[in-house]
Amino acid sequence: MSTVLEHGGIDADERIRAVLQDPVKRGFVVIAGAGAGKTASLVEALRHIGRREGAALLGQRRQVACITYTNAAVKEITHRVDADPLFHVSTIHSFLWRLAQPFQGMIRTWVREDITRVIDERGADNAAKYVEELKQVDDPSLRFTYQAARNYGTGTLGHSEILRMVPEMIKRCERMAAIVAQAFPYVLVDESQDTDPRVVEALQSIENRERGRFCVGFFGDPMQRIYLQGSGLVTGDDTWEVIRKRQNWRSPKRVLDVINRIRSQSPQDGDLQQVLGGDERRQSDSGYADLFVLPSQQEDDTRLGQVRDHLALAQEDLLWSQGTEGEHLRILVLEHRLAALRLGFGDLDRAFRQARGKAGGRLRDEYTEGTHWSLAPLLDRLIPLVEAVEAGHGVSALGMLRGFSPRLRNFTEGEAPAETLAELKAGTDRLVELLARDSREPVAGVLRHVLRTGIIRLDRRLKPHIHDHGDFSLFEGTVDEEGPEPEEETAHLSQESKRDRQESLARVMRSYLACPVGQLRAYHDYLGGRSPYGTQHGVKGAEFARVLVLLEDDRSKWNKYSYEKLLGLRELSKSDRQNIEGDREHTPERTRKLFYVACSRATRSLAVVLFTKDPDTAIQSLRGSDECPFPSENIHGMEDLLTPQV
Repeated sequence: MSTVLEHGGIDADERIRAVLQDPVKRGFVVIAGAGAGKTASLVEALRHIGRREGAALLGQRRQVACITYTNAAVKEITHRVDADPLFHVSTIHSFLWRLAQPFQGMIRTWVREDITRVIDERGADNAAKYVEELKQVDDPSLRFTYQAARNYGTGTLGHSEILRMVPEMIKRCERMAAIVAQAFPYVLVDESQDTDPRVVEALQSIENRERGRFCVGFFGDPMQRIYLQGSGLVTGDDTWEVIRKRQNWRSPKRVLDVINRIRSQSPQDGDLQQVLGGDERRQSDSGYADLFVLPSQQEDDTRLGQVRDHLALAQEDLLWSQGTEGEHLRILVLEHRLAALRLGFGDLDRAFRQARGKAGGRLRDEYTEGTHWSLAPLLDRLIPLVEAVEAGHGVSALGMLRGFSPRLRNFTEGEAPAETLAELKAGTDRLVELLARDSREPVAGVLRHVLRTGIIRLDRRLKPHIHDHGDFSLFEGTVDEEGPEPEEETAHLSQESKRDRQESLARVMRSYLACPVGQLRAYHDYLGGRSPYGTQHGVKGAEFARVLVLLEDDRSKWNKYSYEKLLGLRELSKSDRQNIEGDREHTPERTRKLFYVACSRATRSLAVVLFTKDPDTAIQSLRGSDECPFPSENIHGMEDLLTPQV
């Protein structure tokens, strides 16, 4: 593989264009560090293809594919290419399903093999439902579809099945590879470091079989691989080009020095050392980068206030202490639980964290993203309604009620009886009281109130759980017919699995419905970015003027990460040493990548706070240590916070 060591973003983009213009199509990799403008280069590559070949490709009913990691990224890239029909922009799963969907016979064969594998593993006596599924799959009228969760009996494939099936189909079938290359002569992959290795291998196999007729480009950064299932560094053979974007357009010099030191210690791609991009004014802006080492005690939050006050004075920047939280300042924690503890929705967090098993993992993820169906009534309807009333936006509030209140459903604009409107207003006024930010009213009480007053209708999946809290009669006649029945979601599971799943969900729902509803207000602010807190995983791609990164191993429950191990303050475990010797990913390396992502968000000032049991020893060890990316003069202890600024 040839490597092009470019020193500027412009040079890198020119090199990308040269590859795209080559008459003989081939593969390439773009490695772009934080703040290098990776997405800008990808969008420019798409536009370049459009300018040169767009009309011809559309005339041949061919498209350029761009696949990325999240729906948000799909929307962003689609917007930046003006929703041009030449470009098929989608998530990985959606793209894979588009490739596979026409091949129903191949899908049926793969599904039969998958079911047979499970039967062989479990034995026919212990896999009765799979034997029945096998019979259902053999029905030639069954057409396969793709949804969130699998149910082979109804022809439904889920997320994990798509990731397994489609790459296998591509690698097995040369004809399918040729069809993909014909339909999409260019495939550009965003965030390639987080792309499933099976997808990367499948695309590489198409390039290998269709060399000269198919171009695949991977845009990413192995140092920003923060999802364990990602491929990391993508490589190819000697015909591929590797193009490095070395300029950083985001970070000031002191911050850039820190992230370059973090990166330099990575065995995977430590040789990409970035340089400042921009004009003379930016080159002269050195910015700020400080490390505070403080005792890990219960008054951590008090210490954070002291750190912010110290930074405000030292940098003559009052926005550190008085700025609008979430707008001028972002505090990054390792996990959502730590944000929940500080923001006051710890009970809510604990309610959903108790879910166990594979289904529990999905439930926890949906809670983290704010998409679980049980949260929707409050997050999507009731809290926005209350916020509109609190802000004095009565017209907006009435518009919301017209959209979701069953009592207004049968009335057209202006026709609702005055008595009905008065009753709904009284119910809404009471809802505002119940949903006050300091409210201790349980979630169940609020849901019973909105049922009784007819403010909203509820998803039928809440029915058995509301029943547990009384007033079951109030639920009748107000159930949302659009919500699937619980049995429909678990039709493909064994009776034992169904029982375990239902018991786990019941425990979560009991705890959730007993939570003080005021905690939902704090959670709603957190999801909407209206609090200062975010997770180190969740900010990849974002940037903020002031970034405060919290390192608190003692309070975290994630053993996959340890900042004290990364910084040489704690001994490595036996498994870490074995993984290092076996050239496998280990705790310090996972943590290094997350640290790189977190620190590289700052556009003006970076502050890192390490909470540890023995701060004096830690400071002595860190000053002058090779593992510490901060210079000695920028490492501070408690005495610096207690010393008045002059």
